[in-house]
Amino acid sequence: MGAKLLIERASWTLVDQGVVSFGNFLLNVLLARTLSEVDYGEFALFLGAIFILRNIDYSFISYPLSVRLCVTSDEERAGLLGNTILLTTALSLVLVVAMALGTTLLEVDNIRLPACLCYLCWQAQETSRRCLLADFRYRAAVAGDGIAYVGQALLIALLAWLDAITLPAALYIMSATFAIGALVHASKLRYAWPDLAETRLLAREYFSVGKWSFVNYQLVLARAQLFPWVLAAVAGTAATASLQAGLNIANMMNPIIMGIGNAIPQVAAHAHRTGGVISASRAAYGYVLFGLAPILVVSAAAVLMPELLLRTVYGPSSPYLAAAMGLQFLAVAGVLDYIAEMINKTLLGVQAGRLASAVNVVAVGVAAVLAFALIGTLGVLGACQALLIANLVRATGAVIAIAWLITDEKSRERARSGAVGSPGPANKVVGVPAEQ
Repeated sequence: MGAKLLIERASWTLVDQGVVSFGNFLLNVLLARTLSEVDYGEFALFLGAIFILRNIDYSFISYPLSVRLCVTSDEERAGLLGNTILLTTALSLVLVVAMALGTTLLEVDNIRLPACLCYLCWQAQETSRRCLLADFRYRAAVAGDGIAYVGQALLIALLAWLDAITLPAALYIMSATFAIGALVHASKLRYAWPDLAETRLLAREYFSVGKWSFVNYQLVLARAQLFPWVLAAVAGTAATASLQAGLNIANMMNPIIMGIGNAIPQVAAHAHRTGGVISASRAAYGYVLFGLAPILVVSAAAVLMPELLLRTVYGPSSPYLAAAMGLQFLAVAGVLDYIAEMINKTLLGVQAGRLASAVNVVAVGVAAVLAFALIGTLGVLGACQALLIANLVRATGAVIAIAWLITDEKSRERARSGAVGSPGPANKVVGVPAEQ
């Protein structure tokens, strides 16, 4: 039954994440084909900003909810979700102001309104989606995610066919499909009216649980977003567009990385309560192995035939065909990212966020040094090489971290067993000779 449950959950989380990533892939390919390199570079930077803001919500709302909801009784779940939605709404209003200020500072006034609207609608869709995933309801999330992500790609394809695609128009279409997807998700959830006193207590709990997740994933995003932003500063947004074109193909691994990663924190947290770090690692290990084979297949395809993939996706005359060697580096970096991210999710599930953050601090430091050392001379290829080395450092550090936790737990268990088995002074038998 354990294996059956693992396969069922892992399969549906991959299906759901596959829908999300497929929609994102189509969207990026369509925009790369139809927008100018400068506009597509702006879109890539917009996505980077979205991921940074989404990480704040994930760390302080979605992640604490995922480890709390799986151990909450049915009677309390509606109240927990109602209070969580109130917290999300308040946080979203703060973050959308940050989005507006960012577009102003970057002097991209033409997308300020559509970017802010897209962020709010995306936030609504993703929050309601996370409420389903926190309860292992991956299958229930597929319909709403299909409308939101595949739907936007289809509508933008129609707009491109009509030769009417612009970056603001694309953002408005994304806003509409995200809003509809949020409504579909919300219809499958049961909320209770929030209680302000309980909401304040929940906010403190969520902050306590999520603070290390926030630090951890800001570091992860800093490592990933460092390269496109440095490229934009050194070589312009057209270079960022070339990097994003290679990432679009390498990110075919994302459905597996994110899909399996969606399940591991709550799986590890649940196993940790009864069996410690060793039990949590074993529970996560099954999910990690389930996703490793398709990760290796995707990576091998990108390493062995990068030119074919680029030509198929972007066309025979695309300016992005020169990114073939960079794609090979990105494909290997993706395998290392999978290993590091799965261990990272396990560390968060066993409340070892401080240790996970330490690993990511080292990885970000390496990425920063390599970005400035390699991008200036090698451009896009230097960014790909730097990301590969930074991911290798992160994966190595993550393996060392989880091994240290397991070794430490085994040592403490042996110490406790020795203390229990050793006879105390009151248990010594005096005057009785040993048996011959």
